[in-house]
Amino acid sequence: MNLYIQQLLTDLESAAANISPPTDGQELDLWDWISAEEEDATAPVRNLETWTGIKSEMLPPNEKLTDEQIHLLLGALNNLLSACNCEFVLQTTVPKHIQYETIRQNFNQDVKVRQWHMGFFEFCKCNTPHKTCTLGEHCQCAFFAELCEGMIEEDLSPDEERARALQIEIQHIKRKYEDDWMKYYPYHLDPNYDDENGKPYDYGFGEDDDEEQDDWWRR
Repeated sequence: MNLYIQQLLTDLESAAANISPPTDGQELDLWDWISAEEEDATAPVRNLETWTGIKSEMLPPNEKLTDEQIHLLLGALNNLLSACNCEFVLQTTVPKHIQYETIRQNFNQDVKVRQWHMGFFEFCKCNTPHKTCTLGEHCQCAFFAELCEGMIEEDLSPDEERARALQIEIQHIKRKYEDDWMKYYPYHLDPNYDDENGKPYDYGFGEDDDEEQDDWWRR
């Protein structure tokens, strides 16, 4: 199995290095920029297996792999997906073997080849019931449904909107980072951390710093 994994890692690396861009080698011109909505409607579609040459059946089931092999393959798969502008993004902490298995079981999917905006890997097929996908209890659709549960349209004041945003963000980072959630605390949303002038916490980026950055070209 070790020899096969080494060859598979080589194949994944080669596939990432040889992804054919949607521009066919032509440089992008900023004047050709289009909105995310327009690109979503017009972007060409490619099958990941056909595009990359990597077939889902080439990827061993996670139960046949060691933790180290899963770690290496997951990293290589993420690099390949990034090369395809098809990012594998999770909003909660998910064990690596479940991440790997989710990619393996869903790799044979059609993706839109975007030039201007980020694309994302689909974890499951549309209309899959919550928590029945490969992610199981880590289902991202269920996470967002729970996050938005009970939310209604309200006419809130700016202070009330900020308090609501703080509540939602704290709920989100607790789910995503678990015991390490305080490392990502949204100080800018918490009025207790505003400065003496009532301005939100700026994480060390003051107005003077911004002004210095704005005139860098004069130096």
